[in-house]
Amino acid sequence: MEPFPPLPEIVGVLRAGRALLGFRQEELAARAGVSRQTIARIEASGKGVPYETFEKVKRALEKEGVVFIDSEAERGPGVAIRRPRKSQAKVQGLTRE
Repeated sequence: MEPFPPLPEIVGVLRAGRALLGFRQEELAARAGVSRQTIARIEASGKGVPYETFEKVKRALEKEGVVFIDSEAERGPGVAIRRPRKSQAKVQGLTRE
């Protein structure tokens, strides 16, 4: 079992994931099944928020395409957006083929 990352790192990547998607706190809250106030508490410090709530928010972000990148010795954690599969890109008109 991997050690639980420090709270500031968790807060940072969840906030960054929301920013990458361009979601307001209300939008993320609705997708995660939590209140907007809970998202605000997470982004402020995360203190007192149950682990299960962090997981709900993380799963909601992942469902929307956010990829969480683990930290390593020389750098902290990060986030990225999953690229659409080629078949999805064609349907969405994102390719020139």
